[in-house]
Formats: sequence, C-alpha cells, structure tokens
Amino acid sequence: MSIRTLLIWIIIAGMLGGAAVFVRQKHIAALGEQEVVWVGLEFDPAGVISLSVEGEGGSVEIQRDADSIDQWRGAWSNGASWGLASNRVRAGLRSLATARVRLSDEAVMNSPDRTTTVRSRDGSIITLSIGSDRLGGRVPVRVEQRDESGAIERVVDGWLDTALVDSFTSDVVLGWRDDRLFDMAASSVSQLRLSADKHAVSLLRTPNGWVIDDPIEVHANREKVDELVRSLLSVQAQRFIDEEIDEATSGLSKPLARIMVGDEASGSSLTIGTRADINADTLYARFEQGGHSTLITVSTDALTKLTAYPDAYVSKTAGGFGLTSVRSVRVLGRDDVMKLDAVRNGATWLIADQEVDTLTNESIDRLLSILLLQPAFGVRLVDASFELPKIIAGVELLDANGAPLGEYDIALEQAADGLRLLVIGDLGDGRRVVWGYRGDDAQATGTWLTIAASRPTPKN
Repeated sequence: MSIRTLLIWIIIAGMLGGAAVFVRQKHIAALGEQEVVWVGLEFDPAGVISLSVEGEGGSVEIQRDADSIDQWRGAWSNGASWGLASNRVRAGLRSLATARVRLSDEAVMNSPDRTTTVRSRDGSIITLSIGSDRLGGRVPVRVEQRDESGAIERVVDGWLDTALVDSFTSDVVLGWRDDRLFDMAASSVSQLRLSADKHAVSLLRTPNGWVIDDPIEVHANREKVDELVRSLLSVQAQRFIDEEIDEATSGLSKPLARIMVGDEASGSSLTIGTRADINADTLYARFEQGGHSTLITVSTDALTKLTAYPDAYVSKTAGGFGLTSVRSVRVLGRDDVMKLDAVRNGATWLIADQEVDTLTNESIDRLLSILLLQPAFGVRLVDASFELPKIIAGVELLDANGAPLGEYDIALEQAADGLRLLVIGDLGDGRRVVWGYRGDDAQATGTWLTIAASRPTPKN
C-alpha cells in the first residue's frame, strides 16, 4: 500500500470517529433534555379502612377497628392475629400515600411478584402490583385505581423506590405488632382469673361491684381489683417469637401461672412458662385470643405483684352493700335466739315500735359503721379446722323487704394491742372469712354486743 493510500484511510477513519462522538454526545444531550414524569398514589391515609399485602411469602390483612378511629389489627395467612401499633400503621400509610411513581411509556412488569391493596372509607380502591426486578434502586409497578362503583379511574405503569416496596411485606408488617397484650379499657374488663401452683381465684364485675366467684363467693376489695386490672393491662410483649420453640424449652408444658382477662364479649389468656434468658429478666409466655396463639416473652417484673391467693382480693369491709340498704338489725345470742330486733325509722331506731335510748341508737349506728364503712386491719380466709375464739353474738342485717343482706358471727380476741373485734362470715363448705377490727369503736361495739346478746329473749 502506497503512502498516499495510507494517508487517505487515516483521514477517513478520523472523520468516522468524529462523527460517532458527535452522535453519542447528541444522544446523551437528548436524554438529559427528556422530561421525567412522576405521579403520586393519591389517597388520604386518614380515610383508609384496610390494607392488604399478598405475596408468595404469605399475606396479611390490616383492618381498622370499626368502633375506633385509631385501632388496627393484622390477620396473617398463617392464622396469626394481633393488634397493631397505630403509630406504626400511620407511618406506613403516610409513606405509601406520599410515594411517587416514575412513569414509563410502556408496561415494565410482566407478572406481579406481590400486590398491595388500599381500601378507603369512600369505597375507592388502589391496587399496587409489584414486580420482582430490581434496577437502580427501583422496582417495576402497576397502579390501578378504582372509584366507589368499582370502575377503573386510572392505570399507571412505572417505577417505585425499592426500599418503600420492601417495607410492605407480610414479614415486615410483623414488626408493626403492638406490644400491648390485653388491649382494652380498664372500665370494660368484667372478668379475671389467675392461677399459680395449687392456688386460683376468679373475679367478676357485677352491678354492685367486684366479687370473688371462685373458689369462694364474697364481695371483693375494689381498690385491690382495680390495681390488679391496671397491672394486667400494662403487661407487654418484650419480644415476639416467630420461630418454632418446643414446650419443654419454653416451659409451657408445665406452666408457672395462667392469667385470663375478659370483657362481656370475649376473653384473652396468658400462660406463663420458664425463664427466657440467663438472668430470668424475661419469661416465655403464650398469649391466646380469638382462637389464635402467639409465643412471646414478658418481663418478670411485670408479674411479680400478681397473686392467685383469694385472700388478697377479699374486701376489707364485712358488708358488700350500702348503709342505706339496711332497714333492720338483729342481734342473736350464742344460742342463735334473737335478742334484739331494731328497725330504722329515719335517723333513729325502733324496737317493738318504741324509739330506743340514745346509747342503743349510737351503738347500732356504730355497729353498722364497722360492718359497712370501716376497713378491717386484716382479712383472712380460714377452713373448718381453724380454731376461732368463742362466738359472743350473731348479727343479721335485712333490707326493707325483710330479705337478708348479711349474716355474721361476732367474737372477741385479746391481743397485745388490746381487744380485737372479729367479724366472721360463713362462705359454705366449712370456709369462713374473718375481718379483724381494733380501736375504740371496735371495743365499744364488742362490749355492747356482749350485753345485747345476754339480754332476756324478748316476748312476742
């Protein structure tokens, strides 16, 4: 090849290379000038009533409570069901509502890997179909929006941020679960049961207040039960355990305790197992509600104040009714023969239709004050084998219809701090509850009852 021919080829190659660079730069410039269009999903988070996430790894349906604007519950395809923390649901809905899709001129997703559906109170539905590809931090999506009649209003194809999409999966929503267990108002709690070892107690809310209905039947200490309710409602899940753990490891095959909390419609239970960490700061527990069971851990400290001893919940007042309910007071001797029958007449008392003297009037009022108003210094449940001091009198309280309100045996006990008045209620099956009173009122009442029970039997 001659030198002239070589030079000609070099000149042609240079011209072609320059043209290629020019064309590439022109293409890059054109891409830079191309307008990128973004659109939002266009829904109001406050109006959402449900959010469902479906995929091969499982699904979850998130429902807003119909009676409360800010309570949510998640139901997973594996049967699990749990209340969700409202702040976490709100944050998730806000992030989805403010998300922006980068539009594409053509469909960029062949088949969806999973779908997310948002349903609003006005009947509109947004379905977000999500692809499996990951390109440059984005994932292909198709957005289909329907109005309240079900008609399609808009279909959008494009790309959405991968991090946002991955924050809406069945597994991730598990992290939205509320730490609270017994998710109810204290005023709605109407039944409780605690059992541990050989001890158990059931409590029931009635129109007249809390009562113990098992293993004994007696009115309960309202302050003590209210404290128990507050303690139970404050128990939280320290950790959710979604992996399989056998009952031998969790200790749930031989639980330490069981707790049930319920309202008028339903109940939830918590079964306590063995320690979940080396320091025993937490315990394994199984929470059951609505037929679903969840394994969790709970704080040991949250359970230390709970007791299944019935004695702890017996009222410190002997009578479980109001002072105004009492129309008549009867005092019985040790032979169960009536010695005194006083009937209320306004602010005074009548015996055989005659007003009693001032001392007797004050003594009856003081007796009722001790039985119905003054808290005992101690309360104890005893069985038939427990030896009590000698009974000095019996007291019966009746309402306006003559129906019995309460029946008590009265005894006196000498102690280091003086004379004590013991009020004894029969619970049946040989079991009795003993209220102890001390002080001037107790001593004066004991003296008056001793005298009244020794009176001659009134003649008809």
